[in-house]
Amino acid sequence: MIIKKCIGCGSILQTENQDKIGYIPSIPEDKDKPIYCKRCFRLNHYNELPKIIATKESYERVIDEVISKNGLIVLLVDLFDFTGTFIPAIVKKLRNKNVILVANKYDLLPKSSNVTKIVEWLSAMCNRVFFKVDAIHVVSSNKGYYLDDLMNTVDFLRHDRDVYFVGCANVGKSSLINALLKRFTPKTDNIISISEIPGTTIDAINIPFFSDNKCLIDTPGLINENNIINQLLPESYRTILPSKEIKPITYQIFSENSIFISGLAIISLLEGEEVSMTCYFSDKLLVHRTKTSRKSDLLANHLGGMLNPPTINEAPNIKYTDTVFELKGSKKQDIVISGLGFITCNKPCKVLVSVIENTDVFIRNAIIGN
Repeated sequence: MIIKKCIGCGSILQTENQDKIGYIPSIPEDKDKPIYCKRCFRLNHYNELPKIIATKESYERVIDEVISKNGLIVLLVDLFDFTGTFIPAIVKKLRNKNVILVANKYDLLPKSSNVTKIVEWLSAMCNRVFFKVDAIHVVSSNKGYYLDDLMNTVDFLRHDRDVYFVGCANVGKSSLINALLKRFTPKTDNIISISEIPGTTIDAINIPFFSDNKCLIDTPGLINENNIINQLLPESYRTILPSKEIKPITYQIFSENSIFISGLAIISLLEGEEVSMTCYFSDKLLVHRTKTSRKSDLLANHLGGMLNPPTINEAPNIKYTDTVFELKGSKKQDIVISGLGFITCNKPCKVLVSVIENTDVFIRNAIIGN
């Protein structure tokens, strides 16, 4: 029996249960025709958010299989959320493998961002965890930036092997492969299904690409359970995830001032005076400066309304975790909220970060303007 897979998500096609992965009413006989399951067909044609997603177990199974193969690995991270997508669980699995680190979504950063400095910063982040990579690239799958440079490196390092794309969910693995297919083949449409929902790719997808019949292989993404996206309903995703270049907003913050990022996070200045805070978030989110004394009132009366997301349906169940951070040293530092964005502070200060619970918050040296 020949097993056929959906070209959009990698699931094995089946005709028996429409509530399970890979369902299709009937499987065409034409073996050369790309086939999409019902889930991917509706996603691609009607932009319907998928109800079935990949699990952590499916990620572990596929990645363990990848590690056992002698392939070239492209580890994709989200440049806008590097700390939340360059995680120990993946790094540990890829030690001592041939890896190209690719930071995607460069188009979201301001045009003034310096690619050379970003690559240096990425290299320093790898060195901090003793993770040796063969090359580092910064790209944009959305705009097609630096894809030629990436392919030159892939061709140089591949040595007649398949190329596996791995990483967290929503870093853009499927989008990058689609972009490469459009750039270097006659294809003009997306082949692999993409959406804002983490876990759209369910199983490995092999796409013949090279002249020696080796493939570009998409894999499920590891779902970072401490990313803010995973604490919310899909209705909020398109508001939170930026789709175009971030336009930074800068505020001069005084003691007892706070910045609301919709109803998702509040940054309150505890110590420091005239701290310049530059906010890098989706332009669809409300960024609002106010007195810290108004924090409770705003949450009580406007969460789910003016402060949306979260949606009005999510608001009653939202809880926050408070963490105090002391920013020290002469360099600018970023307060990073996983899956949401970051705020750059220009001087030492003490801040209280209130964020939806189970969301990671990090402090790092500023990625822009240091």
